This record gives sequence, structure tokens and C-alpha cells, in this order.
Amino acid sequence: MYGPRSRGLFAPKSDSMSISLLVLGIASFLFHASLRQSLQFGDEIAMLGLAWSILQGLLTVRRSSAYDQLINISLATIFPLFAIFYVWTGKIVYHVIGFSFAVAIIIARCVYLFYWRKPGFPETKVAEWRMRGWIALGLMGVAYILWHIDLELCAELRQLRERVGLPWAWLLELHGWWHILTAMSAARLMDIVREVQIHLKTEKEE
Repeated sequence: MYGPRSRGLFAPKSDSMSISLLVLGIASFLFHASLRQSLQFGDEIAMLGLAWSILQGLLTVRRSSAYDQLINISLATIFPLFAIFYVWTGKIVYHVIGFSFAVAIIIARCVYLFYWRKPGFPETKVAEWRMRGWIALGLMGVAYILWHIDLELCAELRQLRERVGLPWAWLLELHGWWHILTAMSAARLMDIVREVQIHLKTEKEE
């Protein structure tokens, strides 16, 4: 969750992605601790913010400064406008569409960078990034499945947890696993984006 060139918890270097993940963690904690709708909006908008920050990191690699500026301005305009629209309507379907759209673009961009981009990155690096990217995507997929099961079978899972008792009931807190696995997925993808950026910076300096 630390930025590039970070030396850990006591000497971090933040970037937009690490800040977005931190904001999401705080917003999610506040919502789940209070269950207030206003804080639910904060949690869901923070999810979008994390997805958009990762997208920004992926879209601004290996391009001209003018292109990067256009991407940054576009994302800085679209994200708050969409967030305002979502809060105004209050319809979760718009959040799902926006988040799914951002994730789809992230996946498409990764496929382009690691499979089709010419000139490409070093093959050893690309192979490693591909593997880690697929792991991140797999974690996200499992997290989504668990979240959907919890959504559809909430009452049944609650009864089952009561029968099982602690500490084993924690294994059936599928919504909690959704948060853990999505955080792991995002952290892995963020690391890949940072490494791509550092590689390009080093390449440019040589």
C-alpha cells in the first residue's frame, strides 16, 4: 500500500493510488461501523476513486506529456461529476456500472500493455507482470463471487454462523472476505503499475 521507493510504514512515500486505498479503508470502516447511508456513499465513491487512480497510472505510461495532461484533466473532471450524479440519484446500479466500466478499462489496458504494445517491455518483466496480474484478477473474481453469495444468502449464512460459533464463524463472513480479497487484488495491481512506471523512468534516464 506504499508508494514507489517507500521504505515501509515509518518512511512511506505516497502516491495517488496508495492514498486512494487508504481513503477507501477509512471510508469502509466508517460505513460498516455506523451503517449510515451518507457514509455508504463515501465508501462506494472511495471504491471508484481507487479504480480511477489505478486507471490513471495505467493510461499515462509511455505517452507524451500533452497526452498525460489530457488524461489527468479528463479523469479529474469525469470522476467528481460521476460521483455527484451517483449521490444525486442514490441508485446503486450507477455505481455498479461505473465501477465495472473502470475495471473493464483497467483489464483492457493491461492486456494492451503486456501483450500488444510495441515496442514492448522486457519479456522477463512482462511474464512476471502477466502472472501477478492474473492473480490479482483471480482474487477480484473470487471476491465478487463471495460478495454475491453473501448478498443472496445473507439470512442462511447468518443462521449457519450461529450454529458453528466462534472462531469458525469468521470463515463464513463472506462480506469480510470480499473486502480482504479486493484489497489484496488492488494492492497487487498497484505494485505492478508502480513497477511499470519506475521501469520507464529508469529507461528514460539511461
